[in-house]
Amino acid sequence: MTFETTPDNFYSVNDPLVYVVYDANAIDVTKTNYKYVANLFVEGVKVFTSRTFPNPDNNRGIFDFGAVVREYLTVSLKPVLVVNEFHVNCYVTIQEEYNGTIGGVVATSTTKTFFNHYNGRIETFTKLNNYTNQLISTRPFTIYLTQSTNKYFIPMMANDAFDVYIDGNVTSYGGTAYNECYNINIADGYNHDYDVNINAAGGNYIFNVKVVCEGLYDNYILHFLNKFGGFESMLFNKASKRSFSIEKKSYQQKPYRVNGSGIVSVQDVTSYAKMWQQKTTFASKFSEKLRVSTDWLTDDEYKWLYQLVVSPLVYLQDVDGTLYPVQITNTNYDVNTHLQNKLSNLSLDLEFATSYKTQFT
Repeated sequence: MTFETTPDNFYSVNDPLVYVVYDANAIDVTKTNYKYVANLFVEGVKVFTSRTFPNPDNNRGIFDFGAVVREYLTVSLKPVLVVNEFHVNCYVTIQEEYNGTIGGVVATSTTKTFFNHYNGRIETFTKLNNYTNQLISTRPFTIYLTQSTNKYFIPMMANDAFDVYIDGNVTSYGGTAYNECYNINIADGYNHDYDVNINAAGGNYIFNVKVVCEGLYDNYILHFLNKFGGFESMLFNKASKRSFSIEKKSYQQKPYRVNGSGIVSVQDVTSYAKMWQQKTTFASKFSEKLRVSTDWLTDDEYKWLYQLVVSPLVYLQDVDGTLYPVQITNTNYDVNTHLQNKLSNLSLDLEFATSYKTQFT
């Protein structure tokens, strides 16, 4: 049994993860009902078994485990993303089934590490190994924050120790186990502009942070999972608008009531002379929505922020610092430029990822 193709290290779980195997037993007519049997191991534990007949064109066993492996990456916003959050380790064993019997393991692949980045328009599958000990963001190097901002993230893929200088004050991030993602919080509450210098083996990155006035409007921060699998942030500090989506259930009654003495009435004279209800609401649900807006954006910011709009995992940092999961309901994103659109900002419609019930009547 031979593995003819296996996915490369650092491939994405969001691409096909194709294993191709071959054995001459697949064309042996004495081995009836022949099947290749593949067992997928994630972090050393067998999680899935797949059987397939030899491909009729080439007699190979072809297995794509991308959809299965994706289920074993569970991401949430936290300072450091590690195994099963930023990457996952997998290998595959192969058995053969014929003449009604499954044999023992005849081949084992090497362990590969797969990551949670995604591609857009591509010519080939991409790997994340070129970003080891480097910034995993395409954001511009000028960042605008208010003094009250307490969380604002820049993601770093690190395999070695690195230092972060915020306004000259250094924080050292220790040696990591294996290509972990650090979501570096660069918000320190300064009332003056400052630099953030990320000094790592893979490069030196300097961000210029401009501290802006909090202004007349509520200031919100959106934290989102970017295309590389780390979290970064954007300030929305212009006009916002809150609204509610409401769903009610009701039933219809007659406009009158008949009491025990057979008297017909159109109002309840025993209680504040209320008119009888004809249409009665017995259940009501609502969800909260919020429209937020940025300040004027540069061309580079527009190019970068599509990652926010398409992101599957977004948190709103409310004015009190609480983080709420939200869904972005916009379904289109125009990459504006100054040449074509002059100065413009970005407005997003958010729906809080929870719904609420009112009283039952």
